[in-house]
Amino acid sequence: MASKPKTYEKAFEKLEEIIGQLEEGAIDLERSVKLYKEGMELSVFCARKLDAAEETIITLRESAGGVEEVESSGLEE
Repeated sequence: MASKPKTYEKAFEKLEEIIGQLEEGAIDLERSVKLYKEGMELSVFCARKLDAAEETIITLRESAGGVEEVESSGLEE
């Protein structure tokens, strides 16, 4: 990967760019493989960021008195 993104949003934006380039099909095989590799690295980065965010949310929900209390607030419509 050229340079590791610092945020989920930047990584996702770059991943979308790469997907667009690959879907166009106007690039040669070698460049396609490099972009695919970079896209996979970005995908892993994004997945790890999402996993970390999910863990934080679970911890916050548990410390707020449990899942039932949060679910009964009416936010899950």
